Amino acid sequence: MRLYPPHLLLIALVAVLACRPTEQRTDSIDPNAGARDRALMQPEVVAQLDSGSLAFRNDDYEAALVHYRSVTDLDPSIGAGWFGVYMAQRELGDLEAAEAALEQARRLIPGATLLHSDSTS
Repeated sequence: MRLYPPHLLLIALVAVLACRPTEQRTDSIDPNAGARDRALMQPEVVAQLDSGSLAFRNDDYEAALVHYRSVTDLDPSIGAGWFGVYMAQRELGDLEAAEAALEQARRLIPGATLLHSDSTS
């Protein structure tokens, strides 16, 4: 068993206590809502969401942004498209546009008040 100096244990304890979960409810997002919503989307919208997600995973944020913007153009009521725009804009460094897209996603996605940008978390 490895022994740690007492000051390191104190630092670790303070870090754990400082990183407690927030008091905000975490059960306000329906885990099945995405699958239900996706089943109702136009095939073009689903294809753009999937393409945006693939581009984002491959660190091609400009391409991801194009795909996610296509989603918001095809159907501005789809919160996932706005959240994708937020993620891509954030990675591209346009924090003002990212915040605007995140606000739109929060308005459209039930329970999305849990979504916080890097600047507010």
